[in-house]
Amino acid sequence: MLDRSRVLLFGALLTAVSLVPADRCGADMVLTIDGKWTPLAADAAVPGPDELPTDEALAASDEFIVDATYETVKSNKNFSRPAGQVLNILASDSLKGSFKKALNDASSGFFAEAAEQLMSAAEGLKAFGKQSALKGRIDCYVQGGLVPQALAACDDLMSNFPKSFYFCDVQILRAKVAATKNAAESVDEVTKILAAVTTAPGMNNRDIFRAEWTRIFLTLELPRKFEAAEKAYRDLVTKIDKTDAVQGETMRQRAQVGVGNCLVATKKETEARGFFEKATESRNPDVLAGAYLGLGNVALSEAKALRDAGSKPEAKDKLTEAVAHYLRVTVKYKSEVEDSSPVLDALVNQARVFVALFEMSGNKDCETADRAARAFRELVEMPSIGSARNGFIREFRTFDEKKKAACSPPPPPPPADKPK
Repeated sequence: MLDRSRVLLFGALLTAVSLVPADRCGADMVLTIDGKWTPLAADAAVPGPDELPTDEALAASDEFIVDATYETVKSNKNFSRPAGQVLNILASDSLKGSFKKALNDASSGFFAEAAEQLMSAAEGLKAFGKQSALKGRIDCYVQGGLVPQALAACDDLMSNFPKSFYFCDVQILRAKVAATKNAAESVDEVTKILAAVTTAPGMNNRDIFRAEWTRIFLTLELPRKFEAAEKAYRDLVTKIDKTDAVQGETMRQRAQVGVGNCLVATKKETEARGFFEKATESRNPDVLAGAYLGLGNVALSEAKALRDAGSKPEAKDKLTEAVAHYLRVTVKYKSEVEDSSPVLDALVNQARVFVALFEMSGNKDCETADRAARAFRELVEMPSIGSARNGFIREFRTFDEKKKAACSPPPPPPPADKPK
């Protein structure tokens, strides 16, 4: 099973974002915690629970001008909500001019070019349209793996909007980058960066909980301090239950997944399973990705124990169960999550489980070998894998030689001699 502390070293620390108007891009339409979009014309189609308003509905909201900070989201039309009760904000400015062109460039993978376009767009915008473009610029640099530029773009956003709606997102990105430094130095720096969220006057509860979850993950779980991390996650669940269960629902679920991860790491798989199974009731893709990754890891640990005990058929069944869970993460949730590290973990384990199943077949199940190869290829093509790519390429090549030896068709026989 992948050592989860390696994920940060790969570059998977960076948030996986999709720079299209559908993904938290801006202002002029607001999704609140009750699942309702504002404003929405009476004759407009009502988006489903996991859907977004049409471009036409967004364009029609042009007169609904939003101002958003980490405290409050309000408009010029008597709309006002605590920021922690706002799930999403869309910008009508994202449908226009250089902003729209930038999003199109980003969706085609031209991240540096899109970032320049967004900076140009921001210079001509006001209010939340400007804030949205500056945040999109950060996301472009992240997607392109341009970390120094992303950090500089964070500074630009915060200098223009010191109480930005994306204040917590910026600090989490900074903390993840800091976590890649020397371990002795990074803990204090990560803690200090995230304290800027938890101590900010008027900060909403949702982002306070997000910052605390991130601190536990980066400074305790990833460095393999599992007992301390488990306690901290449980304490966070208790804090959320006592202070704001509504704004803290998602982070409560993610903390429960964190407890499960720590239990797996300390060989308490039976207890961990219950935490992961409960989390599968969530609608949040990051929670679900973590839950199914956890269930896959439980099955993988059980398979190892069965194999060590000589129960090969039962071990094979458990490996098959593990693969099913990993595929939920790598197929269903890959494009939906904000944090890509569970997808990377699942891809690594998925590839290795397929390899194990191939070997258990006596190197005869070539269909499983093909599935292992596809998982390796998908893994090394992920932008967030960073410097670990070369190690996985070497692992893939070693396996591929074994696969070719077992599964390549035999060479054709030499041509028969023509009769004289």
